Amino acid sequence: MQIISNTSPLIILKKSGAIFILERLFDSVLVPHSVQDELFKKERKYFSKVKFLKVEGVKDEHLVKALALTVDKGEAEAIALSIEKNLMLLIDDLKGRKVAERMGVEYIGTLGLLKITKNKGIIDEIRPHILKLLESGYYLDQKLIEKFLAHVGENLE
Repeated sequence: MQIISNTSPLIILKKSGAIFILERLFDSVLVPHSVQDELFKKERKYFSKVKFLKVEGVKDEHLVKALALTVDKGEAEAIALSIEKNLMLLIDDLKGRKVAERMGVEYIGTLGLLKITKNKGIIDEIRPHILKLLESGYYLDQKLIEKFLAHVGENLE
């Protein structure tokens, strides 16, 4: 099974020590060229060694240009690639998610991915990963965290 990913979930999963879950859930994670460029700007040494990441070019440049009027180029390419490959998109950005939804793209965010991973028994708790995200400077609304953790049977304390 494959999934397409935007940049931020990959960075977030790396910072939280949970990027291994992608390899456990998927045969490969496809990223368009713009996402690879963004990853390499931030973490070239790390992401150049991640074997389950595969770079795919987007064929429909007109669609990318149209989407890029609303979202950044990485998100535009990731959404377009999801449409071309008919694969789920891993994306956290709200504006990007809204565009993906309007385009009929099935998507999931980092928290949703953590929930699936817990349900499959790959991780025991989501809370430690969320705490690592917060420690590394990733912003998550406190009420969202509490509601999400309660939903999966955990709490923040």
